[in-house]
Amino acid sequence: MRHALEYVNYMIRLYTRNCEKQQRNFRREVDQRNFETVQRVLNDLSEWDKNVIIEVYRRGDTLPDNIYWVAKELKVEQDMIWTLVSKVTKRIAKERGLI
Repeated sequence: MRHALEYVNYMIRLYTRNCEKQQRNFRREVDQRNFETVQRVLNDLSEWDKNVIIEVYRRGDTLPDNIYWVAKELKVEQDMIWTLVSKVTKRIAKERGLI
């Protein structure tokens, strides 16, 4: 399961780096499917939750460091963001058939 969740982290990073682009030319069909899966799951979240996930994964540092800084900037507990990340990654993994 750990590898599946690592792959989901890759999928979310791919999404956050491409979600604002008008043209998305993925070299592989699997990347297009991954993008669409992440988009579908994030669109079911509240706007605040979606923005937190995007901000965490858009940053170029490690996931723990990104969560630390986003929590600090938003003045929320890190545990809240960790819980959100955990729920979202598991849901994406299930939707994509990875777990």
